[in-house]
Amino acid sequence: MSLRIKAVVDKFVQELKEALDADIQDRIMKEREMQSYIEEREREVAEGEAAWKAELSRREVLFRS
Repeated sequence: MSLRIKAVVDKFVQELKEALDADIQDRIMKEREMQSYIEEREREVAEGEAAWKAELSRREVLFRS
């Protein structure tokens, strides 16, 4: 293989590796963002559930009185 062709192929391979690495990093960041979003929604649901249970408990105490 001539040196010129090898240089072109090597450059292509290097650019491909860089593009793949960038894509992997993007996917990792998106996954982390999605996980953070899911955790935040789960916290909100848990807080709402706790508030609902507290209100239900309060009403049961009032009802029994």
